[in-house]
Amino acid sequence: MYFNIGRNITNGLYYELHNKFIDYKKKVLLIYDVISYQRESGNTIFDKVGVKKISQYRGYLTRIDKYSSFDDFFLDHYSSSSRMKIRKNERKLKTNFRIKYNVVHKQIDRTDYDNIMDKLFELIEERFTDLKLDNDIVNKKEYYRELFFPMIKNGTAIIHFICNNNIPIAISLSFLSNDTLFYAVNTFDTAYRRYNLGHLSIMNILKWCFENDKKVLDYSKGTYEYKLRWANETYCFENHIIYDKSSLKCKMLTLWIIYYFKFKQFLRVKNINETYVKFKFLIANLFSKNKRANEKYELKDFNDDIEDDDYDIIGLDTLNDTIKSFINDLLYSKPQPITNVTVYWNKNTEVYVLIANGISKQITFKH
Repeated sequence: MYFNIGRNITNGLYYELHNKFIDYKKKVLLIYDVISYQRESGNTIFDKVGVKKISQYRGYLTRIDKYSSFDDFFLDHYSSSSRMKIRKNERKLKTNFRIKYNVVHKQIDRTDYDNIMDKLFELIEERFTDLKLDNDIVNKKEYYRELFFPMIKNGTAIIHFICNNNIPIAISLSFLSNDTLFYAVNTFDTAYRRYNLGHLSIMNILKWCFENDKKVLDYSKGTYEYKLRWANETYCFENHIIYDKSSLKCKMLTLWIIYYFKFKQFLRVKNINETYVKFKFLIANLFSKNKRANEKYELKDFNDDIEDDDYDIIGLDTLNDTIKSFINDLLYSKPQPITNVTVYWNKNTEVYVLIANGISKQITFKH
């Protein structure tokens, strides 16, 4: 049996059988992740060659070639209230922080690339730790690190960022073909969760697709809320088995593979895969101490005076992730530049106090 390099960690493949395909005798070829919408593939050239197709993951895409611009698509795809909500989140994000949208395509040096990838894996690990889920991207991070760099240099991959003060808070890695962008690896800083960075990232990528004559934005496999919101078409990833029909051994092996993948799909339908991912996380973190998950705190209004002898001012860049999340959430409700925020620390009671326009809160961590 032979299978494609990358197996099921690709973002989709297509193939063709042609009249030079004669080296099939006594062989079974398993091709993972064939994209069903790309083209009709797997034509049987010879009577003795069989092709079986097994549906696996559901995929999602946005077909944009029937629209003249992003605004045209946005107006057609979303209701006025949904458009208003997305734009309000973007407006608040830009009001509160120093936001830039950046793109890396073709030109990047190795040091800058490694720094971006380090940040990507850090954000993915933090996000999935919060979700208490295992993640294969972190487990295969060196594979992805070595995969993307040459592809970015030769123009077949691209990185989109949302940056706050030049620090990435959302990162999306995508593959490129002639007319399609494949949304491959993406993450965001959970401290900005209220701003819906996933939706803002897709909006930015879609605008890039319109500007660069792409016809399709493919979100790849996996069912997530943001894909359901932006996609206007669904499809299936398929595993294709090409085999020698004249060989009993090949026919038996093909039958076994079909039942194997159908059983895996049955488990997905029953959501057993979600339980499995949670179990893997639990086993991997059985003896580790996740400080953020165990933190207990109290947030309430602060109505006292700040006594200079009792409080020190803490720099925003030195705060832990929990307090940064509190600040970002408070600014979402009371939009203003983050530079308006002053953080005090009471060295006697170990209480943090957050002061800004219309904001006066204290955080007490419980040991």
